[in-house]
Amino acid sequence: MAQKVSFKTLGCKVNQYETGTLRQSFIKNGYEVVEFDKDAEIYIINTCSVTREAERKSKQMIRKAARLNPRATIVVTGCAVQSNLLEIKEYKNISLIVGNRDKEKIFDIINQIPLSEEEPHIFSSSPEKINGYIESKCISSSSRIRKMVKIQDGCDQFCSYCIIPYLRGRARSRPIEQILSEIDYLANRNCKEVILLGINLGSYGSDLKGNRVNLADIIRRIDSISNIKRIRLSSIELPYIDESLIKAFRCYPKLCHHLHIPLQSGDNRILHLMNRKYTSEQYSETINLLKRDIPDIAITTDIIAGFPGEDEAAFQNTLNLAKKMGISKMHIFPYSKRRFSLASFLPDTIDEKVIKNRSEQLINLSNELRRDYIFQNLGKEKHILIEFLGKEKNGSFAYGLTDNYIKVCVNDVNYEKGQMVKVRIIKVNDSYAVGEAIN
Repeated sequence: MAQKVSFKTLGCKVNQYETGTLRQSFIKNGYEVVEFDKDAEIYIINTCSVTREAERKSKQMIRKAARLNPRATIVVTGCAVQSNLLEIKEYKNISLIVGNRDKEKIFDIINQIPLSEEEPHIFSSSPEKINGYIESKCISSSSRIRKMVKIQDGCDQFCSYCIIPYLRGRARSRPIEQILSEIDYLANRNCKEVILLGINLGSYGSDLKGNRVNLADIIRRIDSISNIKRIRLSSIELPYIDESLIKAFRCYPKLCHHLHIPLQSGDNRILHLMNRKYTSEQYSETINLLKRDIPDIAITTDIIAGFPGEDEAAFQNTLNLAKKMGISKMHIFPYSKRRFSLASFLPDTIDEKVIKNRSEQLINLSNELRRDYIFQNLGKEKHILIEFLGKEKNGSFAYGLTDNYIKVCVNDVNYEKGQMVKVRIIKVNDSYAVGEAIN
């Protein structure tokens, strides 16, 4: 009988992608993957440390694995290992602790080194020692029709609230040949849309000496792969939205009309304290430029509520800018103090109740802006990529995303997952739209 392995991923899409490569390495070697709440011989927890809450949940999952099977091999990896190694190694029942540098080697380590629960083996080193992109032996697995492809790792931005550069290392790019090879593989297995991922996606190519490529070059090369119908970008920082990227929207029709551009704050004083590399005016100018060239583009964003020194005027500046820019969706993060970050030394910390109240205001505004954006698309004809099929008493339904990131539900249909369907948007229901199929 095959040994059972279970995975738990916390945090970003890059973490999800990396767990997918680990999952494939175990499947390829005869293991059975089970849900995390099931009994397994091996539990692998890919942790996150971007916020205090992410760290808390990571530790909670370690304890849960030990309860599920006290005799299991428990492996802890990811960013919380880099930020909390001394604390994590004191947890009972852990057999192996692996930092980001050696994450891809977990299967080999488990099968080469005798493990015990008494004293965990530790494979963790400073991210400064990571000199190049670490290529996985396996392609990330996912049941999703839209497949994630990691093309970049690390970050050189050093925002004052963020410790990720200290946990994942400096920015480094994946060789273009490896990216295209993975996408070719996915294209031959019914993948219609690829989502390009990176810790700092826009910096792609900046570290590739003697090989002048950037994000727009990657898009151009993928656009020529016939079976791929869409190219979507994950989060990209404002300073990397240059003329070459804007031109890519005009030249390559497969590039989805959606950009996630973190704002964090609409107040220049707070942006300066955050060590962000732009002003609110520059953010506005770039968004207006994008909307001029791509009128239906969806701009989604991240905002931090309650950063140290954020007075009521600064908060209102953020609310006003989000409204003015017509942001279509906002991800709200209550400020979380991170050890060793520069922001942790700032005075004028904000009361937790104020942070909670501001977060709620931003969430309400996000919901309002989301509905407004969908209303702007009423009557328009769009293609959706079918991701989910379901049945109700009144018949069947399906839903998928438009290229400009609107979830559309179509009733009384008989489609297949992965099918590209043309619809007309006829109704708005809170956070999604209702469409009618067009033959």
